[in-house]
Amino acid sequence: MEELKRIKLFAGCSDESLERLLESPCRRQDYPAGRRMLNPGDPCRALMVLVEGQAEARMMGEEGREVLVDHLKAPMLLAPAFLFANNNVVPVEVNALTDCVVWHINREAFFEFMQQEPTVLRAFLEILSERGRFLSRKMRTFAVNSLRNRVIEYLEANGSIISVAAAAEQLGATRPSLSRVLSEMVSEGVIVKDGKGYGKR
Repeated sequence: MEELKRIKLFAGCSDESLERLLESPCRRQDYPAGRRMLNPGDPCRALMVLVEGQAEARMMGEEGREVLVDHLKAPMLLAPAFLFANNNVVPVEVNALTDCVVWHINREAFFEFMQQEPTVLRAFLEILSERGRFLSRKMRTFAVNSLRNRVIEYLEANGSIISVAAAAEQLGATRPSLSRVLSEMVSEGVIVKDGKGYGKR
């Protein structure tokens, strides 16, 4: 129960109300590091609450390469935006980076619980709004910006590119494509390269 109260969604709940929720169909599941937690196309039938560990969400990007969508760190909800969707299939794969613990809470039981607990309903809507804004920014980065612009934004956010392979993964590009763009930008004087990697001029 204390695991669930660490997350914003249930932070204001009494022990009695959470006990009532946990009496509904739910389960606590362990995922060892490296285990697939969700597959693209899986239906989202339960509220998934990551209470321990770290995971990552990926999807296919340009050139058939996997794109790192988000790094997930407990405590947080997994794929909450799809829980009550008509087409509630998950578009990403989620893999455990470390040993993880996830609570699976029955969707209908959670819906009834929100009706009884307005603070939980409000918190859930806030979480959905925050995730929607994050994903909107993420999608805009990939859909609108060229790889060159994404490199500039990456450097502004992180200061430098030390590992081309790691940066390519986050930018949704292949390593050869990113290496080519970086070389062009160095030649044009847009960025600089030194012994530590690539950085802003």
